[in-house]
Amino acid sequence: MVKYRTKEEVHNRAKEAVGLTIKELNGGYSLKDTKNSVGDAFENWFDVQKNSDRRPDLVDAGVELKATPIHKIKSGEYRSKERLVLNIINYEEMLIETFETSNFLKKNKAIQLGFYEYEKGKPKDEWSLVETVLFELLKNPIDLEIIRNDWETIHSYIEEGKAHELSESHTTYLSACTKGKSASSMRKQPNSDVLAKQRALSFKTGYMSSLLKDYVLGDKKVESIIKDKFELQDNSLEKTIENAFKPFIGWTIDELSEHFGIEKKDKSLNYRIAMGILNLNGKNEKTNSFPKVDEFEKACIQLKTVKFDKNNINRESMSFPSFSFEDIVNETWFDDEGMPSANWHVFLLEAKFLLFVVKNNGVNDVFKGIKFFSIPEDDIEGPIYEVWKDTVNKIKNGVELTGTYTKNGNLRIKNNFIKKSDQMICHIRPHVPKSDYREKGSYADRLPAPAKWKNKPNSPEFSGSWMTKQSFWINNDYIKKQVQDLL
Repeated sequence: MVKYRTKEEVHNRAKEAVGLTIKELNGGYSLKDTKNSVGDAFENWFDVQKNSDRRPDLVDAGVELKATPIHKIKSGEYRSKERLVLNIINYEEMLIETFETSNFLKKNKAIQLGFYEYEKGKPKDEWSLVETVLFELLKNPIDLEIIRNDWETIHSYIEEGKAHELSESHTTYLSACTKGKSASSMRKQPNSDVLAKQRALSFKTGYMSSLLKDYVLGDKKVESIIKDKFELQDNSLEKTIENAFKPFIGWTIDELSEHFGIEKKDKSLNYRIAMGILNLNGKNEKTNSFPKVDEFEKACIQLKTVKFDKNNINRESMSFPSFSFEDIVNETWFDDEGMPSANWHVFLLEAKFLLFVVKNNGVNDVFKGIKFFSIPEDDIEGPIYEVWKDTVNKIKNGVELTGTYTKNGNLRIKNNFIKKSDQMICHIRPHVPKSDYREKGSYADRLPAPAKWKNKPNSPEFSGSWMTKQSFWINNDYIKKQVQDLL
């Protein structure tokens, strides 16, 4: 077995693997059909056997080896496909650690990351290693401070006997993700008789995407809220952001627009105002729900405007991008190892919403403040899971579509997805400009099983295997409960 004594030797060996298929990394042998098979192949390249050693994989060099998947999204950009799981949390041991003496830091302060491209429909053996980088946490002082705060947050839950209340959304970059879904994966915790879920420390998906852009693609085009690590020594990232917004509470949207030089007709007015408040230039390209902000991308923070009328009614539910019918039916809520797996599941566990609250006072729209909110795991694993499961089953078995006509003679197509009136925290409906049931229609998506039509219109505009793209929506009344104190 070759000994790797320095980080440079490890990195040089890793570089030799770039461009190779995963099968070639594995010595020419086909991969086992397991979740960690690519990671095992990457370790095999260094003659490291699968182990559960508390020390880094390459002890002499002090380097941990991790392979992580990336994939190409619709825009053509590459993103990390999943979180990076680091090590299982031992509640008893972590209790007596400090961040500096922690097993986490000892094992992961230097990680040789192997980025491989996930290619749907292609055998794992034929996937290839795209790039590899040596990530050294101690050389990233701002990230280190945030990750230290995250570790200490997790530690405080254990110290207080509340490990059973831990959630990924409690932290920013480093999370405590569930690992195991059965009773056998429950663990004892100190200072409490309540069993806690087995969890592992992991870097969130957004954080992994940022590493991909910083170290591999070299296309970092983001602004940063935190300019200096010392800003984080007294305040958390959340507190820093809250302090920035506080002086503007009570200002009208017109006043804020004028103050930051933003056109009032701008469709992204409230987002631009938020950028101005956070001392960003307001000129970044708008992507998804918020322009590119370093800490927001890394921490999976989603800025959402919640607008109330003078009677404290928020009419709009919270929308999210449409999902693929064919993709969602091939997902599982948890994978075989008990890790959250479905896209909607992982997103909600990792996401933290920054709610920008506006209320009309009868004359003007007034900024009422912000609220950080993460959906509790009990809600995610309860009603929200039920909606997801119901949606998947209906798509698999054939969505029921019914043609009806209004009193005015206008055609409406109803479906049997869960609706807001079912009061399940979230519901399913379109988030596109118009309905579309045409084959390969601009706003339609292919169904994996034919729809079950009733009163199907006799027109080629209505296919049996295509329907309007659908999205998950968080109910407006659920959102209102989270910001009630700001009204």
